[in-house]
Amino acid sequence: MNAHRTTLRLAARLAWGPHPRQRLRALLLGAAAAACAVTVLFAAGVLHALSGEADRLRQRSVVPARGGAEPVVRVDLRADTWGLEQYPVVWLDPVDEGDPAAMPPGMSAWPEKGGWAVSPGLAALARAHPALAARFPGAEVLGDAGVLHPGELLAYRHMPEGGTMGAAAFDAAGFGGPGPSVGERTEVDRPALALALTGFVGLPVVLLAAAGTAVSAPLRARRLALLRALGTPARRLRALVAAEAALVFLPGLALGVLLWTPVAPLLGEVPVVGRPVADGALAPPPWATAAVAACLACLFAALAVLTERRGRGSRHRVAPRPRAGRPRLPVLRTAPAAAGLVLLALAQLRDGQAASTTTLAGVVLLAVGVPPALPVVARAVGGRMADRASGPRGVLAGRRLQYDPRSAVRPLYGVAALLVLAPVVAAWMGAVRHLDAPPPRDPTAEAVVLRGALDRVDTGVLLRGLPGAVAVPLAPRDPGPSGPSGPPGSSGPPVLRVGLGCADAGRLLGTAVCGPAGSLTPEGSRRLAVLLGTPAQLRLVPPGTLRPTPGGELAVIAPRDPRFENAIRAAALAHPAALNVVSAADLVLQESELVSWILGGVAVLGSLTFLVLALGTIDRTAAGRDGDRLLGALGLSRGRVRAIGTEEFLLGYAAVVGTGLACGAVASAAWSAMDPAIGYPAGVLAGAAVLAALLAGAGVLGIRLASGRRPAEGRAPG
Repeated sequence: MNAHRTTLRLAARLAWGPHPRQRLRALLLGAAAAACAVTVLFAAGVLHALSGEADRLRQRSVVPARGGAEPVVRVDLRADTWGLEQYPVVWLDPVDEGDPAAMPPGMSAWPEKGGWAVSPGLAALARAHPALAARFPGAEVLGDAGVLHPGELLAYRHMPEGGTMGAAAFDAAGFGGPGPSVGERTEVDRPALALALTGFVGLPVVLLAAAGTAVSAPLRARRLALLRALGTPARRLRALVAAEAALVFLPGLALGVLLWTPVAPLLGEVPVVGRPVADGALAPPPWATAAVAACLACLFAALAVLTERRGRGSRHRVAPRPRAGRPRLPVLRTAPAAAGLVLLALAQLRDGQAASTTTLAGVVLLAVGVPPALPVVARAVGGRMADRASGPRGVLAGRRLQYDPRSAVRPLYGVAALLVLAPVVAAWMGAVRHLDAPPPRDPTAEAVVLRGALDRVDTGVLLRGLPGAVAVPLAPRDPGPSGPSGPPGSSGPPVLRVGLGCADAGRLLGTAVCGPAGSLTPEGSRRLAVLLGTPAQLRLVPPGTLRPTPGGELAVIAPRDPRFENAIRAAALAHPAALNVVSAADLVLQESELVSWILGGVAVLGSLTFLVLALGTIDRTAAGRDGDRLLGALGLSRGRVRAIGTEEFLLGYAAVVGTGLACGAVASAAWSAMDPAIGYPAGVLAGAAVLAALLAGAGVLGIRLASGRRPAEGRAPG
């Protein structure tokens, strides 16, 4: 009979055998494979979506007409704001409307002169808000090729007859090359992205796969030991192990692919993160799906063989039954964690981007390296406990942990990694989410500042429908050779000339703002500076002495009215001169988009960690019944057996949590030292310790409940 066929038949018998522990292995390993497939395909879909957005952003980048290139369109990049969200508004003046090179992606035909073409997201938002729709009357809608995702806000305007662009306008040779981007550039920091994916997705996936392949390891070890005693070659045994595992995890991987493939095209946003994506963007191409499935299959097969090789003691290769002796744990298991600590130390000697990248690499390597080192730590803790115990219960608990530390701490690998990463992430998010409070609003007036082609602005048309509003030219004045109170030769504070009369200023602010000499009072200067959002020293000049210039600013001040800002923005967008409107909403700092991504990564890490913990706990509980039956057969009462199991669990748990918290404290200290704005997360570490203590209580309760359902103590192990 063919040897390969025999191996496959034997692998099938082992994989789908009737033994309860083998059925448990088939269920848990298959579930782990399905969860890993869905997680990695989700990550691949996110990368696919971001890659598509980067390509579309490059396709609409404006190529300046340099080096003798023939210009096809003149471009002026402007912006507008709705609520607190700022979005690009681009003015276009084509040389030849029939030239397709002058047309940005997503636009199939030019709107009429002065008309608009807006993104689908802006069009949908305008339909829901008539005040926004008034800014873009009769707007056409761009195609999907012209937007990063359906929720993006973007507007193009065809240059109106007699219109004027601002001083920053430039001639362009087309779109889709090196040059200014239309919209915020979202280039990905590839080293940071690779490290983040390793920490939040790669590490928990490997841990979950390792936990799945290790299910029912004692049963498989006994079977393999019997085959080894019968003379089966080691190479054939490795093939058998890989085939047996493949017959279980391949259906799980197929199930994961079948679950994600029909769901991904239906998702309009990244789950957990909540960020919109293009239709079908989260569905990676078929070749990527096949590559993910193949890589995961290789990972599971390699881990299955590695588990078999690790579980095979060198002294008992032909023993069908396990004998006394401790499995070998090489000290090299601690090398990755040690390397992470070295990187964190080296980061303190560097600065700038190099320090950030080195610190991030050290944190991720420490989180990756802690799980392999945990059995070494647990064995040392168990040996110390057994040597110092005063009673047989402590000796037995310590020796059991010392003999088999892997199975004791394997379910807690993800918890240790989470304890390393969580404080660092919390410290970073605390710094990022700390935003300065916006300046106080003036109770009687409000203002916006206009920039752009101000020399062609018709203030009468601009302020139509805004009763009580005044247009105020602003012009900086260089300080003299000495400041107002400084010695000669010193530079004083910058002075901003404001083309506003005392009467209008007093009417708008509701109080007298000028002294007898016509200069601003301290209170009037303070209120006007807050209104204009400037730290400069203000000086009022007669309105007729200042004229708006293309490089200057024009403030519009009006009595406070909730309709004012929308009205002035609509008037500025309808004006034939290209203008920007800057209001208090544009100056409010917004939370970084990275925060939602980091929260999503933590959610993925936490979910997979829970799966690793649940899978390992179920397997550990099933494996512990044989040992408990053996202790019962030796005459120990059920309560004594339960106490030994509880003490063994607490010893291993304390080793894991203590190691994780210590490494998390070191990583947090290195992260905080990198940037003074990042505070040390002492509260997060304390909260993690309290949560760990609560989880320990839950684990003890689970052991007691499981022990209560076990058969009588004297029953021989089956």
